Amino acid sequence: METINTPYDDAFRTLLQDCPELVIPLINELFGTDYTGQEAVLSSANEIFIRNPNGKKEKRVTDSNMTLISLKGISKYYHLECQSTPDGTMEIRMWEYDTQIALLNAEYREGMLYVDFPDSAVIYLRSNPNTPDELKICIRAARKELKYGIPILKVKNYTLEDIFERRLWMLIPFYIFRYEKELSQIDSDEERLEKLRREYERVAEMLDQECKNGRMRSVTGGALCELSRTVVEKLASKYKNVEKEVAEVMGGKVLTYRSKELYQEALAKGIEQGLANLAAGKYQRGESVEKIADDLLMSTAEVEKLLNHQKEA
Repeated sequence: METINTPYDDAFRTLLQDCPELVIPLINELFGTDYTGQEAVLSSANEIFIRNPNGKKEKRVTDSNMTLISLKGISKYYHLECQSTPDGTMEIRMWEYDTQIALLNAEYREGMLYVDFPDSAVIYLRSNPNTPDELKICIRAARKELKYGIPILKVKNYTLEDIFERRLWMLIPFYIFRYEKELSQIDSDEERLEKLRREYERVAEMLDQECKNGRMRSVTGGALCELSRTVVEKLASKYKNVEKEVAEVMGGKVLTYRSKELYQEALAKGIEQGLANLAAGKYQRGESVEKIADDLLMSTAEVEKLLNHQKEA
């Protein structure tokens, strides 16, 4: 069961890499948390290796494997997958991914192995009335059972108003999936085609407004426009009129996305400085290097490096 990547997976991962702040409202929506949006989002390696029943190693690539560090310095693991089509293997894949993520962060305390599973969820780009609200898993061990659910977010359930009101901007590139079954009719109907174009013009205008009022970074607005165009070009590749109209709107509204390399360099420096400040504050309050490392999910060597960097600054 090798991992099969799609352009939609790639779009999801690109947003996580370039605009990590977008995932915070999504996590709030999925898990009922109340993150402010100012938390640090740290991505971990998304490649894991699993040995199959034949003894062969297989590579799996997760869509996201990340840690959120709250403003109080509390860390939490999260794992999200973007799925375009339910294929009957999602429960198995989520179990495989989550088990490996948990083992990577396992620790022994007083002769016992502790594994901390991430909070996981699946974003379904396609859904129907029979699509469940969660994946269900039951673990049986030592004559006991542990049952738990993995929440499912269905993109088609969210209107444009929902997306902007709840700041679920990460769903914008996949908004076109709402119209997937109508694309053939839209493509040959000038009135419906014009209506779709106006809707995407509205999306672009709303993104512009979010950037102007300071709620969204320009690079984020540009990324959302760029990836919206990419997704539409793939999904509507057979419907040239739809592809042309939406691509024209979103392509013309790409803001400063092409400057993302310079921005990413500055961002990396900012995150490192923020962690250094956080570690220094904890150290000054009398917390040990080991305690700080545990809170920030870092090694003691990494914490010591941050503290030394802070002293030199």
